Amino acid sequence: MEKIKIEKSGLKKFVEFALTNFVIIAFIILFIASCFLSPAFLTKNNLLSVLIQNSIYAICAIGMLIIIITGGIDLSTGSYVCIVVCLTAGLIQGGHGIASIFMVLLMALAIGTISGSMVAFLNIAPFIATLAMTTILKGAAYMYQTGQNRRIDGTFLPKWVKGTTAGIPNPVLTMIVVFLIFLFVLNRTRFGRGIYAIGGNKETAYLAGIRVKSYLVLSYALGGLCFAIAGILLCGRLGMGTATVGDGYEMDAIASVVIGGASMNGGSGSVTKTIVGAMLMGVLYNIMNLMGIASYPQMIVKGVVIVLAVLLYKRK
Repeated sequence: MEKIKIEKSGLKKFVEFALTNFVIIAFIILFIASCFLSPAFLTKNNLLSVLIQNSIYAICAIGMLIIIITGGIDLSTGSYVCIVVCLTAGLIQGGHGIASIFMVLLMALAIGTISGSMVAFLNIAPFIATLAMTTILKGAAYMYQTGQNRRIDGTFLPKWVKGTTAGIPNPVLTMIVVFLIFLFVLNRTRFGRGIYAIGGNKETAYLAGIRVKSYLVLSYALGGLCFAIAGILLCGRLGMGTATVGDGYEMDAIASVVIGGASMNGGSGSVTKTIVGAMLMGVLYNIMNLMGIASYPQMIVKGVVIVLAVLLYKRK
């Protein structure tokens, strides 16, 4: 009997470990399977392409994670990316040089502050506040573009984005820096502990002396900053500004966060697992493309993966 109990206890611990680290295990299995499913997957060019492309999605996912931890959500991610691409290209084209980057980042912080203020001080539901911001930013992007793409080929941004530092592609390096910063912020600072507490229970957090409204505003501002960084990288990759980009970025960001184990109710989430979740989705898209699977079936697969992840994490 005692031996049976020990075996059951070991099995239970293994299941708990597997459920807790589902995204990491799933990524390893998918990566190994992809190596056999397509001979083109393991080539240097393909792996670099997956890393570079999904570094942009991963940065968006980190921004989304910060907001979701508080129990909120930001549906304007794609519109952030869209207007940042347009404004970055327009400012560079206008001769503002490196100052263009700082101007766009400050604008993103301001937009995030507005969204956060609507949630924190006006008590507007995050879904509604950011849905409204989605249409505002998208409309502003189209007005700014006036139907004409702004090319910035040959300028400093496309050259830097397409370049490397110490052998690491600059978009991937940017993702690593953003990851390390927010890993520290969420795990080692009062703000990080505060937003986890807010997501767990706002009233309890308030009674514990946490400045709930200020932290909410800051979380949306930091989320906007991440979305802007992703938009700047995308602008450099495209070599132009266009208002036709950004659609679906919010869904990919949310998917990465959910697959990474964060609760949509707030109070939980890991930067590391969110990055792995983004890369898992990237590898999944890549192998389906290499296998010639059409875009519509890919959408179905993504939906199934999200539902499966939610069900598994709920059983922890």
